[in-house]
Amino acid sequence: MSKLNSPTARLALLAFCLIGLGFLTVILNLMVLWFVLFAVLCGYFLFRYRNQIRRQDCILGVIFASIAMISHPLMGFFVLPGYVASAARMRDIPQPIVLYHPGKKNEFWKTMGWILAAGSCLGVFNLWLGSSQLTIAPSFQLKFLFDALRAGLFEEILFRTLLYALCIEVMGKIKPTPAQTALCLLIMILPHVLIHFSGTIEIGSLIVMSVAFGLPFALLQWKVNLSAAIGAHALVDLIRFIVFGA
Repeated sequence: MSKLNSPTARLALLAFCLIGLGFLTVILNLMVLWFVLFAVLCGYFLFRYRNQIRRQDCILGVIFASIAMISHPLMGFFVLPGYVASAARMRDIPQPIVLYHPGKKNEFWKTMGWILAAGSCLGVFNLWLGSSQLTIAPSFQLKFLFDALRAGLFEEILFRTLLYALCIEVMGKIKPTPAQTALCLLIMILPHVLIHFSGTIEIGSLIVMSVAFGLPFALLQWKVNLSAAIGAHALVDLIRFIVFGA
C-alpha cells in the first residue's frame, strides 16, 4: 500500500490523468476543459498558499496578463492567477522555477543568449516543418508580436510552470528522483503539445513536437529560467508568423 501512495506513484497517476485529459480535449475539441482545470488549480494554490503571495509577483502577473490579453482576453486573464499561484506554491522548495535569477552573474546576457539561440534554432526548424503545408509570404503586423507573446506567456506559465507546481504539490518538498524528474518532464511536455492538435492526433508529429519543442522549453524553465522559456517560445512563433504571414 505504501508503494501505491509513494510520490512516484502519485506522479505517475497525475501524468496519466493529465495526458488523458489532453487526448480527450483534442478528440472532443474542448479546450475549455483545460481552462476549468486551471481555474481550479489557481484557486486552490492561491487560497492554500495565500501567505506566500508577494506583491512583486502580483505586479508581474498583471503586466504579463495585460500583454497577453491584447491578443486573447481569456488566455491573458488566466496568466495572472497562473503566475501568482505558481510562484506562491514554489516558494522555498528545493528546485523552483523562477522568472529570473537576479543574483547570478551575467544572468541577463545568459537569458538573452538562450532566448536568441534556442528561439532562432527552433524557429528555423519550425519553418521547415511548416514549409510543406504553408506558403511563404513574409509580412509583419503588430498583431504577430502580441500573438507570439501571448503564446509564450500563456503556454509556458499555465501548461508548464503551473503544472510543475502541481507536480511539487503531489510530491511534497523533496528532491525529485530520476524517475520523478522524468514524470515531471512528461507532464510539462505532453499536455502542452497536445493542444496544438485538433480532432485527430498523428503520433509521429506528436513525438517530433514533444522532442523538438516541448522538451527544450521545459528544460529552459528548469535549467535557465522562466524568462528564457517565454522569450524563446515567443520568438519561435514570431518567426513563423512573419515568414508565413499568419
